[in-house]
Amino acid sequence: MKTKQEILTALAHSGDDKLLLAGLLDKEQTCEQRGYLTHTKFLDLKQRALCTDAVRLAGATGHALFWGGYEDAERGIYLFYPDYMDAESAKLSAPLALLRARKRREDTLTHRDYLGSLMGLQIDRSVVGDILVHEEGADIIVLEDMAEFILMHFAKAGRKQLSLTREDLSDLKHAAVEEKRGTGSVASPRLDSVAALIFGLPRKDAQARIEKGLVFVNNTPCMKPEHQITEGDRLTVRGVGRARVEAFGGTSRKGRIFLEYVRNA
Repeated sequence: MKTKQEILTALAHSGDDKLLLAGLLDKEQTCEQRGYLTHTKFLDLKQRALCTDAVRLAGATGHALFWGGYEDAERGIYLFYPDYMDAESAKLSAPLALLRARKRREDTLTHRDYLGSLMGLQIDRSVVGDILVHEEGADIIVLEDMAEFILMHFAKAGRKQLSLTREDLSDLKHAAVEEKRGTGSVASPRLDSVAALIFGLPRKDAQARIEKGLVFVNNTPCMKPEHQITEGDRLTVRGVGRARVEAFGGTSRKGRIFLEYVRNA
């Protein structure tokens, strides 16, 4: 178990990192000392990975949980729960609200439309979790203390009229994601080779994105182009898309390895 200062020294590489981790560790300490549920704001994939390392170093994994309102949420909050709670009760007590934005049937709106209009309300990105776009509109997960403000002021997205209601999280509508299956071959199962194939990137571009921390393997940033990908790994390239490696097959006459994947279209 490391002290707060030791964790900050080991993990914080910028002022933003230091603020994020100091706040996280303060939440953990408050839960430990006062015996009630505490939480962070919403975290992106990079922040999540950093906080996960901090939670591990603090020896707090036994009473910490990353939760975004549903399994496999990309954005979520870190919850710290006291001894009288378990992980499931912590999820049920999480201060999250589900808002459903309904659009007119003839209107077409994207994730960017909803997010851009929300940010136009002058709220911080950290109070908004995943935005799940579906045929009726979008399900938006937010922090509980921002729900009423958004209900009152979020009336349009991309200049299209919206009707907003509050729903129970158990009624969440998942995003209507079109999946595209594909096959191909790579010289080796290196991350840069696999990412270049799946996302149609030049290999040098894939390497550059990896080294900048823009590529995630199983929700964790990976900055090593040579990292070996295995079956079942989930890849995310920020600003490009997400995919899952289904299987590696045989090899071609030239020794290239065949692979199957599913990519979010």
